[in-house]
Amino acid sequence: MPPNSQKLLKQLQLNKLPTLPHVLVDIINACQCNGVTFQEIADIVSRDASISARVVSMANSSFFNRGTPVRSLDRALLVLGTETIKTIVITATIHQFFSGINNKDQAFLKEFWRRSLNCALLAKSLAILTSYPHPDEAYLCGLLHNMGELVLASHLREDYFELVSEFPNENTRFKHELGSLGIDHAELSALLIEQWGLSPYSVDAVRYHHANLADVVGAHHLVKILFVSSELSRLDERNHEHQAEIGTKLFELNPSLVNEIVRKIDEEVKEVASSMGINLKSTKESQSFDDREANINLAKTVRDHSLESISHDIIGKSDTKTEFAKQVSYTLSLLFGMRTSAVFWLEDEELILVDEDQKQVPMQFPVDRGSSLVAKAAIEGNVLSSFQHRSEALVADQQILRHLAAEGMLCMPIRDQSRVICVVVASLHSKKEQIHPSFLDLLIRQLTDQCLYIEAVSVPLQTNAEISALSAKVREIAHEANNPLSIINNYLASLSSKLSDQHDVKEELTVLKEELERASDIILRLRDIEQDKRGNEDHAEINLEIKNLLTLYKNSLFLAKRIGYEFEQDTSLKVHPISRNSFRQILTNLIKNAVEALPEGGKISITTRGNVNVNGKKFTEVRVEDNGPGIPLQVQQNLFSPISTTKGTGHSGLGLSITKNLVTEARGTITCRSGKTGTQFQVLLPGS
Repeated sequence: MPPNSQKLLKQLQLNKLPTLPHVLVDIINACQCNGVTFQEIADIVSRDASISARVVSMANSSFFNRGTPVRSLDRALLVLGTETIKTIVITATIHQFFSGINNKDQAFLKEFWRRSLNCALLAKSLAILTSYPHPDEAYLCGLLHNMGELVLASHLREDYFELVSEFPNENTRFKHELGSLGIDHAELSALLIEQWGLSPYSVDAVRYHHANLADVVGAHHLVKILFVSSELSRLDERNHEHQAEIGTKLFELNPSLVNEIVRKIDEEVKEVASSMGINLKSTKESQSFDDREANINLAKTVRDHSLESISHDIIGKSDTKTEFAKQVSYTLSLLFGMRTSAVFWLEDEELILVDEDQKQVPMQFPVDRGSSLVAKAAIEGNVLSSFQHRSEALVADQQILRHLAAEGMLCMPIRDQSRVICVVVASLHSKKEQIHPSFLDLLIRQLTDQCLYIEAVSVPLQTNAEISALSAKVREIAHEANNPLSIINNYLASLSSKLSDQHDVKEELTVLKEELERASDIILRLRDIEQDKRGNEDHAEINLEIKNLLTLYKNSLFLAKRIGYEFEQDTSLKVHPISRNSFRQILTNLIKNAVEALPEGGKISITTRGNVNVNGKKFTEVRVEDNGPGIPLQVQQNLFSPISTTKGTGHSGLGLSITKNLVTEARGTITCRSGKTGTQFQVLLPGS
């Protein structure tokens, strides 16, 4: 990786990358219209590389991503939803309003905007013409292919604009970027979109859009599409002979057809620019006037929109400290581009990290000025940056920085009058990172209100009777919720069966099924609210747990492959001394393992028996059987080791290993018999 790339990627704050004020005004006005549709907002967003980059990056962030990478703009917009898109655009507008863009920046931004949109439209047109199966992916590549230029112009401003002045021609300038700046914009663009989760082919297409023509002749289809589109989008380097050469050599296109495509795309870009009030052909004098007008309109738009209401909507309401910590992380990332954060809550004179995993003792330290920068911020009531207090960096501070994976941190104390409630800590990667005072004051005020709300609602339920009543109501609602889920699952299964395996929609249906299964799991947890209130119980009703899981899976997991099931239970079974959560995990793993091995229309049988005598000791037996093709002999030999999986990509092979460990922890045994007529897992748990 070039020497300057890692530093730029660490310091990059997407929400502070500039956008033409004309574009921002157009989007924010659309967002403020009550009757605006999702598609209208999507159409405007898709015209601008900078806003689109924010959208794709946020859609692939840990807050929104559910395991399936987002690799098209339409999908990113669907994942985020209208409200989040509005927030991204409005916060970008506010940051730009405070940043002070000058005339040199405006001229650069206009050309950057024109070339990005031109390249995107060309890429999509060529993708359709040459039968590339994902034209939206090609469009997104074209829109983002020069994002590296925007980053260089923002973060290495003086050096980059000096290079622009010396080498106005982009191809010539590109050849000097690595030597002058430590990285070229094509490599930086590729690293960025790789970080955002775009496909390897997209990354390669962006990385090699300045390669030599001879070097891309045998490249992937998308690489060739973007290469041609990038070449044709550069107005200052166009000539008919060059266009004919690349069109013929890479796609065997008639030169006149290439010229016709270029002409139509040019006209489309001009129409879009005109509709947004962007004058692409203005003189220096009129351009200066146009830009002043655009900035005035942007300032008015910001003034007319209440910043306080925006941040209030983003922060929302959380009922617990854990939810609050998650919401803070989302808010800081969305508003200020701060990638990681932490919340330290004051309890018994100790600042304790709010940790959602709760798998180990959380980080904590006393409220003492000498213990950490976080404690000092709490005592003084001031926002403190570690970059201004390097000499006071202590072991606790180093631990926090490692937790944040950051070079620095900003400590924001949340107080109610003289009382400290908590300290919110945000990651910093350079001294230049800061939050505008008007933002900071509003943010802290609203975080304070939220903390007071959490304290007010955190009073526990008083009696077991209240817990039982609430649990019964939740179980009733959860039962009703399963009905529409079942209907949706039926429709998805029906629709999926009508489509070929190569159909583009298949991937989308798979995502919907995954999300539906996740919703079913959430409902199952809701049904168990009473037990959850009491903690992880050390006993389980074996038959009841099996019935609950089968009720859940018949409307989700079993439905897609029309899996049948039967349950033969020993009704004399009593409550068994095994962790309820452990038993549910064991059973879930065995059922899912069977479903994934079964063909369509297969069958699962579950049997329970008490008082099973093995070597003079009493056991409770649980058998899970299927009528599938059986497990290959070579797999059976290492069945319970972490590496054994026959399910293909997307599976870790850890399910049976985890199951074996849980059974062993309960002092039981698990065995497997498998042949051509099916597979049987037998779990023996001590006691009956």
